[in-house]
Amino acid sequence: MSVSQPPVVSVLVTVYNREQYLQATLDSILQSSFSDFEIVVVDDGSSDGSLDIARKAAQSDPRIRVQTNPSNLGDYGNRMQAASLARGKYLKYVDSDDLIYPHGLQVMVDALQRYPDAALALAHSMPEDISPYPWYLDSIEAYRKHFLGRGCMSCGPTGAIIRRDAFDAVGGFRKQWGVLSDSELWYRLAAEYPVVLLPPGLVWWRRHDAQEFTKDDASDVYMRRGYELDIAALRCNCPLSEIERNQAIDLKKKQYARRIISLALRKRRVRKAWRLYRDSNLSIADMANAFVPRQSPHASRP
Repeated sequence: MSVSQPPVVSVLVTVYNREQYLQATLDSILQSSFSDFEIVVVDDGSSDGSLDIARKAAQSDPRIRVQTNPSNLGDYGNRMQAASLARGKYLKYVDSDDLIYPHGLQVMVDALQRYPDAALALAHSMPEDISPYPWYLDSIEAYRKHFLGRGCMSCGPTGAIIRRDAFDAVGGFRKQWGVLSDSELWYRLAAEYPVVLLPPGLVWWRRHDAQEFTKDDASDVYMRRGYELDIAALRCNCPLSEIERNQAIDLKKKQYARRIISLALRKRRVRKAWRLYRDSNLSIADMANAFVPRQSPHASRP
C-alpha cells in the first residue's frame, strides 16, 4: 500500500489505559494474512504507557498512524473519532485488549467483497447446523433471525467489519446507548442493508476486570438497556411485517418479564426487580404471560 493510495481496510484501535494489552493487539493485526490495511490508533488520554507503545509501533511500521485526543471522548466518542480518520473502504475495529487471528481479516474482507451490497459482516458466536458460513441475510431475514430466532447481531465491534459508506450514511455510533451503542448500530444497518454472518473463531475477546461489563451493575444495565434497545429497534424502521414485529415485541416482553421474575425469586433481589418492572411499562398481564409457551418459532435459517 502506498501512502497516496487508500487501503482497503482501516483497522481502528481505540485506546484508554491498555498498556498491558496494546502491544499484543497491534502484533495480532500486523500478523494478518491480508495486508492491504492501515492501523489507526486513537488514544483517549491514557495515563499509563499506552501512547508510548503505540508511537513506538508506528516507528516500526508505516501502516500505523497514532492520534491523541485533546480531551477524553469516552468509548464510542473515540470510536467515532477513529472512523473520521479512516481512509479505507471498510472499517474494522479491533479493541485494544482483543486479538484478531491471522486469517480473521481475510475472511471478513472476502465476505464483504463477495456481497458488495452488504453493509456489515459479523462473526457469529453460535454454531449452526442448517448451512455453512457465510450467511447472506437481507434486512427481513436478519431481523427475523435475531428477534424471532436464535439471534445473530450480538457481537461487539472486534467481531464486525463495516462498509465505510454505509457507516457514514446511517450516522455511525450513537453514544447515548452507552455500552450497547454497537448493537444499536448493527440494528440500524441491518434495517437498511443486508448483513453477512461469519463463522466463529476469527477474533479473540479478552476478559479482564477493567472492562465495562465486569462492573458490579453491568448485568443490570445490559438487561434494562438491552430490553429498551430491542423494543426501540422493533418500533422504529423495522423491516418485519406488522404481524412479525408484534410477535417479536411480545417475545421480548416475555423474556424481560422472565428475567425480572428470576431476579426477584432466584437471586432474591426484590427491590431491584421491582424498580425494573416499574420502569419497564410492562403490565400485570405481561408478567403473567411470561411463562406461557411460545408458538411455532421460525427456523434458524431463513
